[in-house]
Amino acid sequence: MRVRSGLAIAGLVALLGFSAHGARAQDASFGCKVLLCAAATAPSWSGIPYCVPVMQQLFRDLAKGRGWPSCPEGHASGLGYERYEPCPTGLTPVEPDNGDGRGAVSSTGGSYCADMSKRVRSCSGGHDGGCTEDYPMTPRPVRAEPYFVDITVSNNTQRFYFSLQGY
Repeated sequence: MRVRSGLAIAGLVALLGFSAHGARAQDASFGCKVLLCAAATAPSWSGIPYCVPVMQQLFRDLAKGRGWPSCPEGHASGLGYERYEPCPTGLTPVEPDNGDGRGAVSSTGGSYCADMSKRVRSCSGGHDGGCTEDYPMTPRPVRAEPYFVDITVSNNTQRFYFSLQGY
């Protein structure tokens, strides 16, 4: 679920304990700075000058195999990875079986989307009939930003997607 940037930032600021009379965002740990910037959606972190170097450092660290930085006051999941975009409504992720070309439903996110409501029967015409049943399949698009972290603020969870390409 996506939340509005103002709500996300305000919630994170409150969650992290920053106030007009207390600590400033610049005083936060690196992990908390990352959460504040990652939660921004309108504009995104790339439109906030303060966040650009923070997020660039994060991406360099992750590309070098370092883990997602911690923020004790924040509520973020571990680093996740989703190679493919979701299938369109009504289609199911499948992975073609080896050899026969038929799709098997994939709980881990297959590389194709299939319409499981439409069976297609095809026959090779050989002596054994050589008929198979399959579902129409289309390749799933690969995500440009396959890495993600879920950030929870005020019982709303926002998924932050990003790429490590170029870092």
